[in-house]
Amino acid sequence: MVLTYPGLAPLYALLDQADAKKPIVLALDGFCASGKSTWAVYLAERYGARVIHTDDFYLPAPMRSQKRYAEPGGTIHYERLRAEVIDCLSAPALTYGVFDMGTFSVGSTVTLPFSPVTVVEGAYASHPAFGDYATVRCFMETSPEEQRRRILERNGPERLQMFEARWIPYEKAYEKAFGIREKADFVILT
Repeated sequence: MVLTYPGLAPLYALLDQADAKKPIVLALDGFCASGKSTWAVYLAERYGARVIHTDDFYLPAPMRSQKRYAEPGGTIHYERLRAEVIDCLSAPALTYGVFDMGTFSVGSTVTLPFSPVTVVEGAYASHPAFGDYATVRCFMETSPEEQRRRILERNGPERLQMFEARWIPYEKAYEKAFGIREKADFVILT
């Protein structure tokens, strides 16, 4: 798989220079169905990157409330993501819990060995609660029509309605509240 988005040559040149003495952490944020996960797979293949998905940090059932969902970026358990991943990026290995959608709680754990390239992938990857942890911040988006087509193909019509009614507005509120797109080093249109 080869993904070449316009204007990314400088980013690839930077990633090509990553090594144990100069590791690179890429925050790969953006709207749903913009290609974040697909590109993260490519980066894992090309660079041996360890990839952490923000989807592994959904809110557990006891934390779900109107107040929390009203908070920009409050739909993920950013406190746990920071404690288990962001604050441990220099460790020889990262071990963190993976959210289980069946039980609405943390289920299994995953351990990722050190890699010179780490990608924190998913909506909310640039949440201000994480501080300035990333070497490079990217923001991915696609047209509303293409986003809708991808969600429909990937998740079906019933889930599309949920994305349009709930998740897309949450992501847009987060991006707007914190200026995530404007603060990105690279904006990638797919």
